[in-house]
Amino acid sequence: MDDFRDMARDPKHKRRFEALLYLAAQRGDADLVAERLSWGIDPNCRSARRQRTPLMANVIGSCPSAATVRALLKGGADPNLTDTTSLTALDYARRKLSRLQARPRKVRKSPNLDENNQLRLPAWEQEELDKLREELGDGDDSREYLRMWWQERLRAARRVFNDPDQVEQIVSLLGSATG
Repeated sequence: MDDFRDMARDPKHKRRFEALLYLAAQRGDADLVAERLSWGIDPNCRSARRQRTPLMANVIGSCPSAATVRALLKGGADPNLTDTTSLTALDYARRKLSRLQARPRKVRKSPNLDENNQLRLPAWEQEELDKLREELGDGDDSREYLRMWWQERLRAARRVFNDPDQVEQIVSLLGSATG
């Protein structure tokens, strides 16, 4: 694992690893953000064009997550940084919150979740999963791979887009961190 961490800090590979952190933050995936920060990736890395940080990417993205913001702040992200428009993550969070509050709230649930919030696959996807099980066999690695696949698929189905409650929590977190 040390070699991997060294690669994350190596100038030759650094931008690719930063892109992985940025994408995880944009998706609102707190677990992946924490993992990638543990690799030694700079939590204040910036996008090339607009100079946005992972904190900004999370807020601007379609799945803002307070847990992701907490992970970034814990990892050393600076909430006071600005992008090329001189806006901070808190500025973006406040703007998004005001837009979300101005619209009528409609809760959309994934069609892949049943009444108990458990994953229910459509027939075509269940067939693909059954084929995959046959190809992988019964080994421990196969079971672990399928468990991880199911976990990721369930996480995707449970994702809520632009949840005002999450954005409110983010405004509070960033307000506390900057004040």
